[in-house]
Amino acid sequence: MSEELGTIAHYNLLERIGEGGLGEVYRARDTKVGRTVALKLAPPGLAEGHRGRRLIEDARAAAELSHPNVATLFDIGHHDGRFYLAYEFVQGDTLRQQMASGPMNGRHALDLGVQVADALAEGHARGVIHKDLRPGAVLETAKGSAKVLDFGMAIWTRSGQTRALAAASPASVSTEALAIVAYLSPEQALGGRIDARTDVFSLGVLLYEMLTGTNPFAAPDPRSTIGRITHTTPPLPSTLNPDLPKMIDVVLSRALARDPDSRTESAAKLAADLRRCLAVLEGHAAEPNVARARPVPARGEILPIEEERGGSDLWWLLALLAAALAAGVFFWLL
Repeated sequence: MSEELGTIAHYNLLERIGEGGLGEVYRARDTKVGRTVALKLAPPGLAEGHRGRRLIEDARAAAELSHPNVATLFDIGHHDGRFYLAYEFVQGDTLRQQMASGPMNGRHALDLGVQVADALAEGHARGVIHKDLRPGAVLETAKGSAKVLDFGMAIWTRSGQTRALAAASPASVSTEALAIVAYLSPEQALGGRIDARTDVFSLGVLLYEMLTGTNPFAAPDPRSTIGRITHTTPPLPSTLNPDLPKMIDVVLSRALARDPDSRTESAAKLAADLRRCLAVLEGHAAEPNVARARPVPARGEILPIEEERGGSDLWWLLALLAAALAAGVFFWLL
């Protein structure tokens, strides 16, 4: 792009990518280290007073996250009355774009789900909660890697403002905000206490939609959507996608428990559950081409006759021998 876009601190602005949750986003060149970044310019009002200090604290905590499935925050600074945040520049499609034509391949969806759960587990281990996990907040690169965006900065985004408004006055939230509201946890929707289990619930919603093509709580308006989140239990995923193993029903039902104390207790546990689901799904796909394995007895163990290959033939042979002996005895008694 032309140099007319100018510079922000030591970043040359190359092109305007769009407008994200944290403000305007530019592809930019870091002239100090020579790398391309996604430079986000926060609105001017965030640079002052207590809010400015809180934003810096949150950004510093987010910048400590180093994980292959998290878009890294490299730098935060102040220029001409505005904060800027320099993120890892990630190219790829959002999960929203990928789901535009319907549900995703089951194994693909679970693989991405494992990666996102791993990213959440890393953040939670460092005391950072995402709070805004939804299809637009996750990119997949050309190499199949999931990248979670804006980790730890959700309070400063437009969607953060929407979540707060939805909890305080759901009737005043616009229909356009459904893309945010439909991924709230029940405690977020009710304005309650937030902890790491909120991210577990939101990932459960995201996975449900990835696997079935349907958001389990979406309704025509935000108020009805919040009502579903806080009062309804969605259908089992396998009723919408019969190709899914029943184990996925169990895992997602736990992740989507309305009561946080009944929910999957951590993102790390959810990641482990999803890995088992992925193994089961891959096993199901291979079953038609794999013969049933014969059990191997432990030392000193005798397998039941019906499980031994040729066991039934052995019984017939013994029966015929017994009959022959009986016939011989009968003959000599005559």
